[in-house]
Amino acid sequence: MADIIQFGKKATDLKSERESSLKQRKIEALRKIFQCTRCVMKCSKCGAQLDGKSDDAARFAAPYAFCSSCLEEYREYRERVAGKSGPSCYWHNASWMKVWESWLAHQKLLDDYRQSKEFLQLLEEVEELLRK
Repeated sequence: MADIIQFGKKATDLKSERESSLKQRKIEALRKIFQCTRCVMKCSKCGAQLDGKSDDAARFAAPYAFCSSCLEEYREYRERVAGKSGPSCYWHNASWMKVWESWLAHQKLLDDYRQSKEFLQLLEEVEELLRK
């Protein structure tokens, strides 16, 4: 009789395993969004480590954390969009402008996603899981 499978215990174990897997997926989804896409210690554009020596006022004037090189490019991009200047480097051509335009659009979409009701619900659920 000792060899009889305890179906109730087995079902409970499987349910617990599924819940644990779902919990891990939720936590991993949040980790990717916050650690990988919004790290304040690396440049949002190129991923280079920020040295902390850059002009803080200039850094905070930009919408994202940029290294000095990307900040300079971002400023040029904004000036060119506003029609205030031409390219400072010959490789800052129309395709370069499209790269910046599409990168900024991608960042906007990520920001929109972070504000979506579903993402905010995920945040609440994970906070609740972590309190347990």
